[in-house]
Amino acid sequence: MADPLVSVKMITYNHGPYIGRAIECVLAQKTDFRFELVIGEDCSTDETRQIVASYAARHPDKIILITSEKNVGLHENIRRTDVACRGKYLAYCEGDDYWQRDDKLQMQVDYLEHHPECSMVCSDYDEYDTKTKKRTKNYRSSTGQPVLTNPDIFDILSGKADVLTCTVLLRRETIRKVKEADPFLHQSGHFRMGDTQAWAEMSLWGKIHVFSESLATRQLLPESATQSSDPRKRLRFWISNSEMCIYLCEKHHIDAALKNAHFQNWTKNSLKLAFLEKSFELADKTKKKSPEFSFKNNLWYWGTKHSTVRPFILLHQLFFQDIR
Repeated sequence: MADPLVSVKMITYNHGPYIGRAIECVLAQKTDFRFELVIGEDCSTDETRQIVASYAARHPDKIILITSEKNVGLHENIRRTDVACRGKYLAYCEGDDYWQRDDKLQMQVDYLEHHPECSMVCSDYDEYDTKTKKRTKNYRSSTGQPVLTNPDIFDILSGKADVLTCTVLLRRETIRKVKEADPFLHQSGHFRMGDTQAWAEMSLWGKIHVFSESLATRQLLPESATQSSDPRKRLRFWISNSEMCIYLCEKHHIDAALKNAHFQNWTKNSLKLAFLEKSFELADKTKKKSPEFSFKNNLWYWGTKHSTVRPFILLHQLFFQDIR
């Protein structure tokens, strides 16, 4: 294949029921430029491998399939798929999401071509719950959250701007520089959140433009990298997210109040995890870092240390409130 203008990066693992639609929405794009779809498939245990291999065989001019004989894990799958992408621009569509418009790539590329001051573009999105079958159109605006036109790093780390991966298109050379400048943050796998830190630092290299209309659908699955029915897994994810935000606040000298808010979330969720796992070590470690406890935090701490307090906490169902 001649070098494409756009590489569409698709990471997939056990997305059998959804991967076909994800691939079809990319192949359906109407553009006046060449694009490729690079799929990183990580030895799924369902039919995903067979499905993506079938598409790759039928569309050798568009699809590059990256796989291996054994599972390499999320972060290595991301890295090796990144390496295979060749386009000036990089778009994202993971195996359980899909785009709604067949001109999504064209309109986003046109914007970046005419706005060299921008490093990336994204958009509002629909959210579809695969369990309840409920769709929320234009999720940000319909739930009363502002859709900021040009969010900065503070907006992203404070949650005022919600950059959804499957809506993003960016300059590939810029994201390469961002990741190489801080391998610990972006490539080590230390943080469970994979993309938020990238978008946050991309905002320092150029403006981010947000299209107000929905260009993609995020499908909520019962189990994924960011969601789980297991409260322990959810807590570990949000603890790691807080640690990542604290790291960025310190690195870029961002507002101390924002750093403190993430630290309070870290404290609360660390104590909840300690309580759930009956980990005295984690409870003590958290208390040493956070000497000033709220009433609820003290309950979590003493509930971990003393079995007589646990029924009182469970009775009030504190664990199930405000999981973040």
